Amino acid sequence: MVKNKTDKKIKVLRCDNGGEYTSDPSFKLCNKEGISHHFSVKGIPHQNEIAERLNITLLENVRCMLLQAKLPKRFWAEALNYACHVLNRLPSTALKGKTLIELWPGEPAHDSDSLHIFGCSADFHVKENKLDPRAKKDVFMGYNNGVKGFRF
Repeated sequence: MVKNKTDKKIKVLRCDNGGEYTSDPSFKLCNKEGISHHFSVKGIPHQNEIAERLNITLLENVRCMLLQAKLPKRFWAEALNYACHVLNRLPSTALKGKTLIELWPGEPAHDSDSLHIFGCSADFHVKENKLDPRAKKDVFMGYNNGVKGFRF
């Protein structure tokens, strides 16, 4: 995806040696693509401070979103997906007031007015029978990637 969107190639994959990227298929893919692996020492998060700080920020957002929406922990993945969605659309002082989504080639800048509150009540359109209701109530869970619409 990075190569397709930016015409640039990933040169180094840096990870925390936690196991997800140490598998044989991961190594084979990286070797095939000419990507070198750099690992931090397992259990030493300060070797990868920026990524670890982002993980903490996302975890705090997920916890708050689930508590505010009064949703069970099993919806953590939906909350995490939406937290990333929102974070990518917030201006950053490190980026001189730009958003991450603005800097990604081919992605239009989104304004924050279109964001909804995670877990809020939402109505969605249904077409079942002539005499059935045209809308049903559900809970907003975020957006689908590549699809215009919401996740309920």
